[in-house]
Amino acid sequence: MKLNLIHAVQKETEITVKGDTASEEVQRILAFLNADAGQGVILLEREDERFLFSPDEIVYVEVTGGKTNAVTTQGIYEVKEKLYQLAASLKRDGFIQINKSTLVNIHYVKSISAEFSGNYTAKLKDRRETLTISRTYFQSFKQFVRR
Repeated sequence: MKLNLIHAVQKETEITVKGDTASEEVQRILAFLNADAGQGVILLEREDERFLFSPDEIVYVEVTGGKTNAVTTQGIYEVKEKLYQLAASLKRDGFIQINKSTLVNIHYVKSISAEFSGNYTAKLKDRRETLTISRTYFQSFKQFVRR
């Protein structure tokens, strides 16, 4: 990786990344910048086309079949970042991990109910899907909601 720092007198800092934007290196840089500065937009893909989404348009993120997918208000898109990277960068935007493969946007959770197994079910606003909150993640979910 080559890093160029150029001093310029201007009101806003500008960052330009040249190279393969889908590479793991670039994704790590984006995750770092987004975690530090707060998430403005997130890059999602579908059918070899990239789209910019605001985190408030993402209902939940789920890993299935080795792929990370974001379920948005407009459909399902692939995310190139790892779930742990997304968990760190989206926490400020209301996302919490609820099981080993799912992050949910707390603003889309309508209600939760206990299951016989000790897990919990999260019902989502204006959606048919329900998500499982595992016992392992339930305490952190409760603390996240209380803050």
